[in-house]
Amino acid sequence: LDFRPGQLVLDWGSGCGHKLSWAKALFDVDGIGLDVEGGAVAWARQHSAGLFCHADGRHLDWLPDDTFDHVISYAAIYHLAQSDQCHTGIRLLKKLRVRGKAWFGWNQGYAMTAWDWHRCFKNASSFPGLPPADVEVMSQMKVDFQGTEDGFLFAPNADVAGTHFLYQYPAYSIFLTRLA
Repeated sequence: LDFRPGQLVLDWGSGCGHKLSWAKALFDVDGIGLDVEGGAVAWARQHSAGLFCHADGRHLDWLPDDTFDHVISYAAIYHLAQSDQCHTGIRLLKKLRVRGKAWFGWNQGYAMTAWDWHRCFKNASSFPGLPPADVEVMSQMKVDFQGTEDGFLFAPNADVAGTHFLYQYPAYSIFLTRLA
């Protein structure tokens, strides 16, 4: 993702805040975490680096558009219904600055395939149940889309990929760059 010191990161589904704490420690970025679980947010506020908000992440109008350098979400967004995943993904893209990058990791193919995500961002008008406003947003936004299996990202070596639930197919990540 190419984090740089002083950049602003939004962590959707931040839980206890460990991803933002690591990002702060390793890259000196500033972070805002959102999570629907009040207990996790309370813990993060006391023990983790960043600002943490208790909120339903499907409703993001209170966050300003074109603000964040990065958006991350790991093992969280797949809990939503498909139409909510696409809608939320589009809303998160709006929060990115142009040239900002997003990573949605540990997605599950049974909840939404990488091809479904591709259709959401590249051909939104064909995505079932998507509100017309989201289709309009995507008609004006240009996005680079890449996807890969998580086993190729995090496994310590090729022998481990596919043997642990964190690395097994169908776990995959998508990487987005907002181009316009």
